[in-house]
Amino acid sequence: MPAPLSVSPSQVRDVAAAFVEPIVELTTRIAQIPAPTNDEAERAAFVADILRSLGYVDVREDALHDVTGRIPGEDGGACLLLAAHLDTVFPRGTDLTVRRDGDILAGPGVGDNSVSVAAVALLGPALDRLGVRPAVDLVVTGNVGEEGLGDLRGMRAVVDALPNLGGAIAVEGHSLGRITHRAVGSRRLRVTVTGPGGHSWGAAGVPSAVHELARIIARLVAIPLPSDPKTTFNVGLVQGGISVNTIAPEATALLDMRSTSREALAELVRQVEGVLATPMPDGIAVTVEVVGDRPAGELPADRGLVPIAADVLRSLGFEVALDASSTDANIPISRGIPSICIGLTTGGNVHRTDEYIAIPPLAQGFAQLVMTTLRSAQAIASGSV
Repeated sequence: MPAPLSVSPSQVRDVAAAFVEPIVELTTRIAQIPAPTNDEAERAAFVADILRSLGYVDVREDALHDVTGRIPGEDGGACLLLAAHLDTVFPRGTDLTVRRDGDILAGPGVGDNSVSVAAVALLGPALDRLGVRPAVDLVVTGNVGEEGLGDLRGMRAVVDALPNLGGAIAVEGHSLGRITHRAVGSRRLRVTVTGPGGHSWGAAGVPSAVHELARIIARLVAIPLPSDPKTTFNVGLVQGGISVNTIAPEATALLDMRSTSREALAELVRQVEGVLATPMPDGIAVTVEVVGDRPAGELPADRGLVPIAADVLRSLGFEVALDASSTDANIPISRGIPSICIGLTTGGNVHRTDEYIAIPPLAQGFAQLVMTTLRSAQAIASGSV
């Protein structure tokens, strides 16, 4: 059974409602600081300063620019991690202006994931307002490398640095009502084909890197994929060649393989690697580089943090949706650490410059975060997860 709250749900809801506007204000400030994946230092420095100003202890920024801060708990023997990723999909030079129109906040990355960084940062002040101390230490992080080819490098580093980690809650801005307890694993490859090149007329017959890459892709997409467990394959980017009348000396493709099952993903990787090892025409070489390796995993829905989060959502009037996704929670889930990913509000246009979130649901979303955090901390302290 979920551990009881040391404060009443109505108290939490009242405090959460009072924090909506501070969350919106901090979200706006965070979102307007550039933070492309692998280039998060500027936003990390801002968040570190915010955590210090809000009274967090042991605020640190590691070599990757993961920021962590600690809220001391009653029992310092274990800790609960609250994670919100700093990085976005938007390159430097993107107009990051955030606009508010009534109950809508819009701008690149407001929901993915600036609002979560803001909410996690304001968790400490909310607990102070409630006059409650968590049962175990809370470590909050604005971590790097969640998007794209970031390969969850930030979350790996943060989890590695917490040997006493008893549980983890990853927080995303969208999909309030969702609880992710199954981690979609992925393997991503950069495949580069090289050849001699030449003039399309004068050197006709010389093998083309583009043509050979196209043949490889055709063989790859013919690999049968299981639907249960869901397993997918995608060629997301193809580049190469010099001009329309040049036999291409080089061509590159980025491959994405995903599954909720370690075994199914490993089998797909085996078949893909078999295709890539097929002998090529004379003069053609194929090189393969692993550019992403996110672990798959699954935690039971009836144990750990899942029942706690589900009970909280139901108490707030939500229908609970359990799902599988690729999030920062992949790392602790794959290691068997009680972990989930939850959402804070509703919105749309994720990964677009016109992304938006709805402001009113933040009251319930933040109440969910506070209650789930307190109950999870108590469960970790009692050894019931």
